[in-house]
Amino acid sequence: MTVPSPMDIAARAADRRANAELIARHLAPGVLVGRERFRRVHARAVWESALTPHCRLVALALATHGNFRTGEMRHQPRLAGLVTATGLSPAQVAVALNALVQRGWVSRTGPRAYESADLQPHIPAGALARYRARRVADRIAREHLASA
Repeated sequence: MTVPSPMDIAARAADRRANAELIARHLAPGVLVGRERFRRVHARAVWESALTPHCRLVALALATHGNFRTGEMRHQPRLAGLVTATGLSPAQVAVALNALVQRGWVSRTGPRAYESADLQPHIPAGALARYRARRVADRIAREHLASA
């Protein structure tokens, strides 16, 4: 076993910073372009994600309160509204919201408590890139089948 040198330790720190920057870019809200509509893209990206079923349910329920094209929230459902919409317990909704915030699907402003916090659904940039790649692959497959 070798003893790490100061250069090895500096390289590891640089790798950790690069990984943190990559993760931050992956979790940042994605930007819709062209004819993409928030709710349609969000729903598809949520279903294609690795989120748990409760997280998916809460994400979709929250997005239904947003504008179809932009996702902007005019009416905040708060925790009670999400409990009613999903049929989950308040604790289950709070856990799902925490996971969605950590993974970039939701941002929270205002108080720490979900009972009075303002929530905004997002599509993380990484999930948006996967959605677009899947769409291109599906289009290529359809064209290939049509030409065969």
